[in-house]
Formats: sequence, structure tokens, C-alpha cells
Amino acid sequence: MKFILVKLFEDKSISKVFLVSLLGISLLSISILGLFWIQQANEKFKQESKQIQEDFFKTQEKTLLQETQTLINFIENEREQTRNSLKDQISKKVYEAHTIATNIYNSCKNELSQQQIQKLIIDALRPIKDSEEDGFFFINNLNGTVLMDPEKPDWEGKNKKLILDVYGVPIIKKEIEIAKKYEQGFTNYSWQNENGNKIHPKISFIKVFKPFNWYIGYTKKVDNHLQKIKDQILSKITEMRFDENFTIIVLSFDGTCLAHTQKEIVGQDLWRIKDENGKKITQEFISQGTNEKGGFIRYQDPFIAGNEESKSKLMYTKSYKDWQWVIGSGIHIMELKNAIQKQKDELKASVNSYFIKAILIFLLSGLIIVVITRFVVQTNKSGLKILSQFYKDALTESQLIDTSKLHFKEYKTLGEHANQMILNRKKIEHQLNIETAYFEQLFENSPEAIAITDHESKGIKINRQFTKLFGYTTEDIYGIVIDNLLADESKQSEANNINEITSKGQLIEIETERKCKDGTLIDVSIMGNPIEVAGEQIAIFGIYRNITDRKHYEKHLKEAKSRAEESDNLKSAFLANMSHEIRTPMNHILGFTDIMSSTQIDESDRQEYAGLIKQSGTNLLQLINDMIDLSKIESKQIKLHKSETSVNTLLASLYEKHYSYKNTNQKENLILQVQKTLSDEDSIIFTDAGRLEQLLSNLIENAIKFTKTGIVEFGYHLKDRTNIEFYIKDTGIGIPEKSLKDIFQSFRQIDDSDTRKYSGTGLGLTITHRLTEILGGSIRVESEVGKGTCFFITLPYIKNNQDLRNTELISKENYNWKGKNILVVDDEKSNFTFYKASLAKTNADVLWAKSGHEAINLCNENKIDLVLMDIQMPEMNGYDATKKLKNIHSQIPIIGNTAFFQKEYKQKVIAAGCDDYLTKPIKIPKLLDSINKQLIKN
Repeated sequence: MKFILVKLFEDKSISKVFLVSLLGISLLSISILGLFWIQQANEKFKQESKQIQEDFFKTQEKTLLQETQTLINFIENEREQTRNSLKDQISKKVYEAHTIATNIYNSCKNELSQQQIQKLIIDALRPIKDSEEDGFFFINNLNGTVLMDPEKPDWEGKNKKLILDVYGVPIIKKEIEIAKKYEQGFTNYSWQNENGNKIHPKISFIKVFKPFNWYIGYTKKVDNHLQKIKDQILSKITEMRFDENFTIIVLSFDGTCLAHTQKEIVGQDLWRIKDENGKKITQEFISQGTNEKGGFIRYQDPFIAGNEESKSKLMYTKSYKDWQWVIGSGIHIMELKNAIQKQKDELKASVNSYFIKAILIFLLSGLIIVVITRFVVQTNKSGLKILSQFYKDALTESQLIDTSKLHFKEYKTLGEHANQMILNRKKIEHQLNIETAYFEQLFENSPEAIAITDHESKGIKINRQFTKLFGYTTEDIYGIVIDNLLADESKQSEANNINEITSKGQLIEIETERKCKDGTLIDVSIMGNPIEVAGEQIAIFGIYRNITDRKHYEKHLKEAKSRAEESDNLKSAFLANMSHEIRTPMNHILGFTDIMSSTQIDESDRQEYAGLIKQSGTNLLQLINDMIDLSKIESKQIKLHKSETSVNTLLASLYEKHYSYKNTNQKENLILQVQKTLSDEDSIIFTDAGRLEQLLSNLIENAIKFTKTGIVEFGYHLKDRTNIEFYIKDTGIGIPEKSLKDIFQSFRQIDDSDTRKYSGTGLGLTITHRLTEILGGSIRVESEVGKGTCFFITLPYIKNNQDLRNTELISKENYNWKGKNILVVDDEKSNFTFYKASLAKTNADVLWAKSGHEAINLCNENKIDLVLMDIQMPEMNGYDATKKLKNIHSQIPIIGNTAFFQKEYKQKVIAAGCDDYLTKPIKIPKLLDSINKQLIKN
């Protein structure tokens, strides 16, 4: 279109172009307006036609629906009236029969027996029938026995209460229910003779005859009656008179015409009737009619002559399913075609009128346009000349236009815009110089390495930071693909891919390696961004950032994360193992306790079970102690109690202890040896004896556990003047070389699978390692799989001249506290039972208070010599109970006991008023010794 206009107006004067343009625009505008008006008129015609059609069909459909429903209502009304008449006839017959039976009974009840009276009534009613021979009387007992049935005399005397009709309805049972509930009423059922296939609907009326507990009824077939009703209704429908365009029709489900406005069609089989378009009228008529709400059909009426439009018909159809009829009403739709054609004619006349008016308007507009065009062209020549000269000079000079010489407002505006263009150009040139300076400074002084390449990734410009980072200068990269210099062989394909993506105008961000001029590889992040001007890509802007330090940091973070995840997995495995290690002894304790308390067992078995319970309790206590020790070590709260310790005595004690331990664990054939290299006097060192015994005991128990046969040997020797080295050597399974580095780490086990052979928590070696460090020593291990393991512990050899004293205070005396009353204050009965059993041999009287309040009351009412007070109790704790008891009975000694072992708890218990403090689990010797001390003081 642009090319055509250029050719059309090329080398033409403004007056001609202006004239032709206005005429063309006028013609085009009139044509467009005309087409728009015609289109709108056509759309309006379509909408109005559619609306007329919709309104017509809605009105007709509503009319046909009402008419069809009127016919159905007429049928229903006629049917109901006739049926009510039949029911009235039947009920009257039963009332007459009931009256006959009553009269016979009243006249004979004093003269004849009941059997004779019953026979008279039956004989009187049996022969009575109606004129159509399809009705008869019957008499049944209320228990279901048939007394009289002219149609089924073989039933008489039999109980037929459960006899069913063809649809499974219990006939006599239903009659009995009505008789008992209402004394009279109608029943309906369907009956089929034994020798016939036809089903006969029947209606009965019954009435109770109280003297004999009977009900008398009359039944009648409704077939003949129903057919009469149908014939009467069809006759009335056929005789109805309507408008010549209106049609009614009644068809049976098999297509037989039962009634029609055109009487000659009545009785014909219309099933295969089709209209001119091949539509199966009757079949669609029945199909739509048998829908729940009926339906409409349109077709060409085959029973009247005329053209297609005059034969077009709309029909509403609905079924009357009780009689298998389809009833419909219809109307010819010629009226609709006439209304639409009228509108078409009006539209055509309107369009013709518009064309005449448009031609006249165009001619008048053309004349006016010619006159105006000549005047405008002549007036504007001077202005065009000035503007032409301005644009001619604007190429070389920046002179402004004198707008006072321009006559029209538009030209003055054009001149002002031209002057503004010159001023803006000067301003833009100045601003461009500033922006160029900004860019150069920002580019050169940027802290990031920047390179600008063409769309083929060849170098154009780089900044100082790029030279500083990679060592290349602008001369080195100009006209050369930069990645040929920076990317080594392994990164060339990656660099080519980046260049291809950025050349297509896509942004790219990537982290990779690039090579410096001296060959050094560094980690860099690269961001490539296309530079576009007016939608055309002219260059690529690349930023390079050195991320070597960050990559090293990320590597360290990944390693730390891996170690943290590994630690978390180890702790999870440890917790699962701890659950197993705790539940196993608890299972023994609870299981054997149940056996001992619920069954009669021999004394030898009882002793064995008690021993197993004690051993499991000891194991559980050791497990708890290990966990506490590890917790103390990890939180750096463990405290050493150093004293002079005889290593020889300690090793002898360990030998005795673990000799019993190996035998208890069914390892009698395992040889246990101990080696001492110093005299008893020289073997005395200054250390924490308990912790030294603990760490050596852990290693000896491990050696016994993992050695099935052979020798377990432990001992020591002086490594030098300042160090003593202990060793624990076995001939057991050994430790794989790859596991040696992990055996002292927390929660580590060589075998942590579900099928591992040896139990344990994995804490022993960790605690041993940490205790060795706390004692100021070191530990190392040598092992070979299948041959054995040897642990070496080096500790400082520090002497002290003070005598070694035995601090064990456990008493082994037999106490007799007969006449003493000891009060146990504890909310759990199991704890009271333990104290009572522990004090059984002392002859003391043991009382029990379940709470602090009860303890105060017992002390007020009885002479109490000593109180064993549990600290943690509901309602009133042991601290408060002790304070209140001491305020009332200050002379009574109180021994506090709790499961908390920390020093601060002991101080809190003593501060509350307790005279002594015991930590659970409480050992019996220590309990007895503490009680004895307090009784002696008081």
C-alpha cells in the first residue's frame, strides 16, 4: 500500500495531491460508513429475525405444551371419573352383600347353629354375579382361610394368606391388613389365569363381618371397563374441533394412530412414515414423547399437499405411560416465514435509499473540496518555501526559523518544533559528550574486569582491571576471539557454546575456569550481556570476576557439611544403639521381676534370677555412668580428685575384678595376666585413681569382649623418668587398619550394622581417650586383624611422699535397731519396698508416708527416730517437707535421697535441713552406714 501511494503521488504538486487525497478520503469515508451501516442493518435484521423466530417458537411451544397437557388432564379426569364410578358400584355391591349376611345372621342366630348360618350366607352370596360375568363375591376368614371363592372353589377351606399376584403382591395378606386396620377398603392386584397369558388388573372392595370374624369382598376385572374408558376418550378427542393449522394426535407405542384431527388416518400403522427429508416422524414422535418431560419435533407434514414452507410443522409430544399412549399437538409454522420475508423486503428498500443519498453527498463534497484546495495551496506556498530552505540549510548550519514570517498556526507550530529540534540537538550533543566521559571513567575504573566484543566475540575494548586480572592488553585482544586466549583446551567447547548463546542476544551467567596470560588457571564468574541499539545487536558486554577465594571457601564449607552430616548419622546410629543397650538390661530386670513375683519358683532359681537382675542393673548403671562421664567431658565440667595411688594395688584390684568378669561372661578358658615392673613403693603415683581405674577397666573389658580364646595381658613399665606407660594386649579379632583412625571418635563403632556380633555403645574408647588427655597423657593403638590389639597409655610419673589412705567407708557390720522407728517418705511403693527389704535384718520398724503432709502427721502422732526423705515428690517436695519437719521436730535426723548427683543438689538438700545425702541408685551398705551414723549422733 505504501509503495502504491508513493508511485501515485510521485512528482505531483501539493494542490493535486491535496485534491485527490480529499476526494479519495471522502469517497472512502462514505463507502466505509455505508458498509458499516449496511453491516449493522444486516446484523440487526439477523438478530430481529432470530428473536422473531425464538419468540414465535417459544410462544408456539408454550401453547402446544399447554394444549397437550390439557389433553392429558382430560384423559386423567375422564379416567378418574369412570374409575370412581366403578369403585362406587363395587362398594355398593359389598354393602348389599353385607346387609344380606347381617339380615340372615340376625334372623337365624337364635334358631340355627353358627355353621348353619355361615352356610346360609355363603349359599346366598355365591351365585350373585354382575351382568358382564367378570365380577363375583368372596368370603375369607381374618386368619387367611378362604371360605367362598366361586372362581377358585378348590381354594375353599385352605389358608391362602401368602398367595401372590403376578407382581409378587400378597393379595389376601394385604386384604387382612386393611380389614384389621380400617374394617373396609379397596385393594388392587393383577391376576393371570393358569391357562392364559394375559394379565388382568383387578379391583376389590372388602368389609369386615364381625359376627364370624370374616370379611366379605367383591372383585372385578377392569380390562373391559378400561377399554371402554379408552374408547370413550379417543372418541371425544377425535370429535374435538380446532383451527385448521392446529393438529392433535394420539399414537400407541407400536405406532398405531388412535386419534387424529384428520379422521382418515385413525387406525393406520404410522411406524415407518417419513417426511420429504427422510425423517422418521412417528419413531421420533414416540422417542421424544417417552422422555420424562416430553419433547418437540419439527418435520414436513406428509398428510397435506403444498410446498415445503406450507408443510413445515412443529409438534409437542408426551407419553401417557399407563396406557402406552403418546399424545401430541402441533401447528404449521408458515406465519413465521411470512414475518421474516417482510423484514427482508424492508431492509432491501432501506439499502437502495442509502446508495442514492451517498452519491449525492459525494458529488457535493467534491465541489467544495476543489474550491477549498485551491485556496489553501496558494496561501501555504510562502510557508513551504521557508521550511524547505530551513531543512536545506539544517544539514550544515544550525540556524533558527523566523516564525513571524509563517502565516498559519500549523506552520508556526512546525517552525517552533524545527527550532526546538535544533536546540535539542545541541543539548543532546553536549549531553552525549558528558555520557561518553562517564562511560569511559566507569569502564576504566570499574573494580570488575570488563571486555566488549563484537557479535562474533572478537575483542573491541577491555578495561584496566581486565589487564590486571588476565595480563592481556587492548592490543593483545583487538580483533581476536577473546576465549581463544582465555579458555584452555578443556574449556573450548564451553566457551564456543557461550559465544553462540550471547551472539543470539541471550544473557549468560556461568562460573568456570579461565587462563591468564602467564598460563595460571583461576576460577571466574562470567556474565555476558548483548548490547543493542534500535533493536539491533551491535556488541557483547562481558564481566569477569575472580572467585578463586570463594571457591576455596565453598570447598571448605562442603567438607564441613559432609563432616556434620557424618556426625549426625553417627549420633542417630548411637541413639538407636543406646536404645538397644538400655532396653536389653531393662528387659531382664522387668522380665525376671515379673517371673519372681507372679509364679512359685525354687530358691535356687530365685537366687539365679536375683543375680541376673542385679547384673542387669549394674550394666544399666554403668551405661548411665558412661553417658554422664561423656557429657561431663564434652562440657569440660569433669573434675579430678588426685591423690597418691598405688599402681600395683590398682592392677591387683583390676585383675580380681576382671577375672570374675571373664568367668561371668563364659570365657573361663581365656587366660588373664597382669605384669608389674616396680615395687609397691615405687608404683605409687599422684593421679586420680578413680579415673585411671575407669580408663584401664574400659580397655580390659574391651579386650575380654573381643577375645574368644588366648591371652589378655595388662601391665605397665617406666617409659622414662617422667612417664609411665600402661599397656593392654589381647589375642582377639583385631582392628582393620582403615578403622584405626576413627576408634577414638564419639559414637564410632567398627561394626554398626544390625547384624553386629558384639554389643556396646561405642562410648568406651572415646571416654578412655578423653580421660587420658585430662590426666595429662596420651593413648595409641597397634593392631592386626585376626592376631590381636595392644593399647598403650602414657601418663606423667609424678611421686608424692604422703601415705596412701583407704577412703572406702562402706561398713560391713550387722546392725540391731530393735525399737527404732524409721519413716520412709516416698510417693512410689517400689522405693518403700526396697527400703523395707534393706532394713529387714536390722529389726527396725519401718513406716511409710506417701507425701510430705502425711509424713508431718505421722511424726506428730508417733515417736520417729529417723526419716528417709525422697526429694522429688508431687504436691509437696522433699525440700519443703524437710523444712516443716525440722521446724516442729528438730531432733529427728533426716537423710535426703535423690537421683540427681551434681554437687549443687547436695548443697541444696543440706541447706533444706537434711543431715545426710544419698544418691540413687542407693547401695545397701552405704544406706545402713549413713543410718547408723545418724542414730549414734542422736
